[in-house]
Amino acid sequence: MYSCPSNSKVWSHLLPPIFIKDHCFPSKYIMATSRFFMPPFASTWNKSKVSLQRVNITSNTIQKTVRFSVINCSLKINHAQAALNDEIRVPSVIKEMENEEISSPSVAGRLVKGGLVFQQNVSVRSFEIDSEYKMSTKAIMNYLQEASLNYAKKLGLTIDTRFGITPGMRKMDLVWVFRGMHIEVDRYPCWGEVVQILHWTCASGRTGVRFDWTINDINTGETLVRASCLAVMMNKNTRKTCKLPEEVKDEIKAYLREDVEPIVKAFRYSCPQIEAMDHIKTGLTPGWNDLDVNYHVNNAKYLDWILESTPDSIRDRHELWKMNFEYRKECLKDDVIQSLSRVVPNINEKNREIEVEHVLRLESGHQVLRARTVWRTNSHSCRGINSMKTIF
Repeated sequence: MYSCPSNSKVWSHLLPPIFIKDHCFPSKYIMATSRFFMPPFASTWNKSKVSLQRVNITSNTIQKTVRFSVINCSLKINHAQAALNDEIRVPSVIKEMENEEISSPSVAGRLVKGGLVFQQNVSVRSFEIDSEYKMSTKAIMNYLQEASLNYAKKLGLTIDTRFGITPGMRKMDLVWVFRGMHIEVDRYPCWGEVVQILHWTCASGRTGVRFDWTINDINTGETLVRASCLAVMMNKNTRKTCKLPEEVKDEIKAYLREDVEPIVKAFRYSCPQIEAMDHIKTGLTPGWNDLDVNYHVNNAKYLDWILESTPDSIRDRHELWKMNFEYRKECLKDDVIQSLSRVVPNINEKNREIEVEHVLRLESGHQVLRARTVWRTNSHSCRGINSMKTIF
C-alpha cells in the first residue's frame, strides 16, 4: 500500500519506464520516462483505474501489465494481468530504430601511424562553451584526458574497466597520475566547430611517460591547442609515486614514440611567493562529480579553483593563453582548499601579457598545486557565428 502525495507530483521511484493509457482521456497515451507519472489533478483519480505496461523497447515485446486502482488517495497493486491489444502504442520512431546499429566513428576515434598516434574528431557543444561561445578551457582539459583514455582502450590496455592499466600495473597496485601539465591555446574553437585531436605518448626518463596532444581545425589543419603532460606511477595503497617498473616498461614500450620533443615546453619560473599573494579564496570543497576513477579530484577541477582567486579585471577582459600546472599532492573528496593568486609585476611595458602565480593548498598548509597562467587580450569572439547568438 502506498499513499498518494497530497500535491499530486510525479513519482519517480516505483516502476520501470512505462506507457500509460489515460482512461480519463481515452484518446491519449503517455510515455512516462520517469518511473511513475501522476496526473496533474488529484480529482481525476477518483474511482478511476489506470492500466500500466512495461515494454522491452529493444524488441517491442510486452512483458506484463500491472493494474492499479486508486481509492481515497491510496494506491493498491493488483495482480498482473494479460495486456490488452489496445492498451499500448509504441511510437513509430522506436520501431524504426529497433534494428538500427548506432555507431559514431568520431567518438570512438582510431589509431594511425601504425598505432603510435590516436586520432579523434569532436564537435564543440553548447554546454562546453563560455560566454563568448568559445570552448571553455576546462572542456579542453577534459577532452585531452578523454583522448588518453580512448587511446588506451583502443590499444587494449583496459582491465576491469580501468583504462591504461596493464597486467603488471594491476599486479603491483599501480595507477597513472599527472605530475605536470602545460597547455597553450593559439585559438579557442567556437561552438559548432569540428576539431581533430591527435594524441601520442613518449618515454620520459626513468620515472614516467609524457603525453602530447594537439587540437586542430579539421577544415584548415590549423593547430589550435597544444598540450604536454608528464604522467608517473603511484601505488594506490601507499598513495606514493614510484619509478616506472621494468615489467611495465616492457608492456608499453611498443606504444611509446622515441626521440620526439615535447609539443609544449614548460616555461620556467621561480617558486611562488606565498606571502605576496593578495588574492585569496577559502573554503573550496570538491563534490562527488569532481572525482575521477581513482577517487582523486579531477585535474580539470583545479583550473576552476585557481580561477576563483584570479582578479575579475583580468578574467573579464582577457583570455587564458598559456597554463603551467605542477601537481604536488592528491586532493580527495573531504579536503578543504584555499586558492591564492598574485599578479606578477610586468617589467616590460610593451608586453601586454599578464602573468599570474597560483597556489592551491589544504587548510593544513600542504600545497596541492602550483600553477602559472599567462593571459592575453581577448583575441576573438565566437558571438554571431552561424547567426546562433539569438538563441539564448
